[in-house]
Amino acid sequence: MILFGATGFTGKLVAGYLATKKLRWAIAGRDQRKLEDLRGELKVADLGVVVANALDAAAVQKVAEQTTVVCSTAGPYAKYGSAIVAACANAGTHYCDLTGEVQWMRQMIDAHHERATQTGARIVHACGFDSIPSDLGTWATQHEMIARYGAPARTVTAVFVQVKGGFSGGTAASAMGTAEAADADPAIAKMLANPYSLDPDLGASRPRMPSDSDLGWNHDLGCFTTPFVMAPLNTRVVRRGHALAGYPYGDDFVYREVMGTRGNARGFLMAAGMTAVMGGLALAIKTKPLRELIAKRAPKPGEGPSAHTREHGRWKVKLVAKRDDKTLIYEAGDHADPGYGSTCKMLGESAMCLALDPLTSSAGCTTPATAMGAALVDRLRTAGLTFGVSE
Repeated sequence: MILFGATGFTGKLVAGYLATKKLRWAIAGRDQRKLEDLRGELKVADLGVVVANALDAAAVQKVAEQTTVVCSTAGPYAKYGSAIVAACANAGTHYCDLTGEVQWMRQMIDAHHERATQTGARIVHACGFDSIPSDLGTWATQHEMIARYGAPARTVTAVFVQVKGGFSGGTAASAMGTAEAADADPAIAKMLANPYSLDPDLGASRPRMPSDSDLGWNHDLGCFTTPFVMAPLNTRVVRRGHALAGYPYGDDFVYREVMGTRGNARGFLMAAGMTAVMGGLALAIKTKPLRELIAKRAPKPGEGPSAHTREHGRWKVKLVAKRDDKTLIYEAGDHADPGYGSTCKMLGESAMCLALDPLTSSAGCTTPATAMGAALVDRLRTAGLTFGVSE
């Protein structure tokens, strides 16, 4: 395995996680001095160092040809990731990353899915907090529904009831890059508005999605609900995985996700406030002057939450699955910062799963659940994450 972008904020955290595992791996990036310094900090015997600029297609191709898996934290991916994906697709090398850039994922699907299918490369985007809890959580929930009731749920609603952590400059840069791309190109804005924008067939007839932009109430959990900031990515990843698998949950399957607050007066006020903030933030990001102001105040690339914030973070999602009169509540979570402490586990284990486990899934631009399924659930449970029926 080669970890590309290892000297960035998230890259160092992922490298630290991988340093505790037994595997043959190397760190890669454009700055040899920083790579050598990181190798010294990690104290891993025989850790390889590969110097390559992510924008140098020839250099990146050599990287892809000398490994089984490239694990990339080199974002924003729309700026630095395209050559790496192309190289892996051409070389038949598996690939995973942490992108949340829907428009870039669509570009990679259109450009490389067919080639990756031919070479046997699994190109797996969104292998962190976005979108493994959603994608793998839905997969596990549906398997439990089938095991218990003999049929999959017609609807799954993911309610994120706990999300405590920070965000980095790389995450902020990715979000701003997506907004700028949509502002500059009406076709990208239209694509981002399509709830099925990552599906294999964009022209296929699919169920209409309910709006998740308003304050709501979840009867099964007894909580208020409010928009979830990463739903625009996560829901599309889940829907792509379902389509790639041949619609095993039915042509009318509906997946949605929201944030949840307590079902009391304080919870209502919190949900109302969050709904207003989310609406205002969405509007601000679409407005260039306000977007530039937010960018100035956001963390810069290479910056991120403190060790204290990462250590005291946590997340929990409850997936409410329903079919006729049958209801199942499945739960996933971790006692770690979602975007960093927990994401390091998710990305690291995804890379090792692609490198070491005997997977039988199809190649191409796929999703975490479609590519790795049960093998990744087992790995994440061993790493300390929770996946199971909520009792």
